[in-house]
Amino acid sequence: MKKIAFVTVALLLTACQQAPKQSNEPKIDNQASSISAILTAEPIQPKQKKLEQAKLPHQHDDVWQRIRSQLSITVPDNEEVAKWRDYYLSHPNFMVTISSRAEPFLYYIVEEIEKRGMPVELALLPIVESSYIPYGVSHMSAAGLWQLMPVAAKRFKIDQNWWYDGRRDVVESTRGALDYFQFFHDNFEGDWLNAVAAFNSGEGRVGRAIKKNQKAGLPIDFWSLNLPNETTHFVPKLLAIADILKRADELNYKFTPIKNSPAIEIVNINSQLDISLAATWADMDAKKLFLLNPGLNRWATAPDSQYQLMVPYASAESFKNKLASTKKKDWLRWHSYQIKSGDNLGAISEKYATNVTALKKLNNLNSDTIRIGQRLIVPLTDTDAYPLQLAKISKARITHIVKSGDNLWDISRKYKVKVQDIIRWNKLAANSLLQPKQRLKIRLKS
Repeated sequence: MKKIAFVTVALLLTACQQAPKQSNEPKIDNQASSISAILTAEPIQPKQKKLEQAKLPHQHDDVWQRIRSQLSITVPDNEEVAKWRDYYLSHPNFMVTISSRAEPFLYYIVEEIEKRGMPVELALLPIVESSYIPYGVSHMSAAGLWQLMPVAAKRFKIDQNWWYDGRRDVVESTRGALDYFQFFHDNFEGDWLNAVAAFNSGEGRVGRAIKKNQKAGLPIDFWSLNLPNETTHFVPKLLAIADILKRADELNYKFTPIKNSPAIEIVNINSQLDISLAATWADMDAKKLFLLNPGLNRWATAPDSQYQLMVPYASAESFKNKLASTKKKDWLRWHSYQIKSGDNLGAISEKYATNVTALKKLNNLNSDTIRIGQRLIVPLTDTDAYPLQLAKISKARITHIVKSGDNLWDISRKYKVKVQDIIRWNKLAANSLLQPKQRLKIRLKS
């Protein structure tokens, strides 16, 4: 039997799935409804050039039908798959909810999978991982549709910084996840089920299980491996969903149709752009534009970087025209701020939802020294709630910079969290004295 080469990297805890709780049926949340509302306008028909690029057997009206026509992984008739198939069949509204959440992104993800010649079943994996919630965060800090861990993101060059978390960005996280799957597929002799298992529990764990079976003269297919309980459920969940989709008519199970045409268009942004301004140009609410671009942590794209902005397909052409006709210096809105007694760059940057590095760069400052009466250019946001409001949308962590006179009680009231939680998040002693400029991690509630 052919031996398999592995890269034994202890770091590789990959994606953590968020299975739907069995105690109640999933409900469509406000995010799902908001995203769905973005797409109510009739999309412009794809240009002929795009149609020519996708002439395979995908002339369906519905993306679910497109997926169904290409399902290729054999689904065994065993107890584990049957258990999860029965579970999903007992929750008839679950896929209605999933369709609402997946509507903006599913067509794009299917296209990316097809380009790589991968099994289309992978487009169903975010159902298991995150229930197609791009802002989903697991207890292990995995994030996004694909529930990527920070170490996995770093390995596959997915950026995470103050401005942006690529694990939540649909374009970058999909690219990274598919790169990951390709890596696993190549290292597990083309066995896609073992690749899916490794995506959940790590290549090292799956590799050790395979080596153990090889040594004992046992089969090395997924069903024969001794893997963690989470992984032994993870793969059957995916196969159960694929089986239900394939036999939806027979099983009388509803997948709400999703148009088999682009719902969004990706626009390359090559300079920092205020998202509220971009939303105005796209003729939509800023919050809805953030929901299409969940990788954004702040009020704008990052300075000095490229960004792939998702906008509704129907408004993409007018948005691009407005972008092209506006000078880049006007892609951001500015406010002139006069320094007062007691001000410092940390407090000013926090107030205006930016960071000290960006503030210094905007004002050509070589140090943190500022003087009373001096004027600074600072970004203008729609509300003083930023970045608090954005963090609530993304369920992100923010950093509070301690100012003179701050105490845990006042900070907890400001962010509507418990003092005990701040102590726990920052590993503080109960009687800790806060120091000016000390940085505290705050997890905002949705």
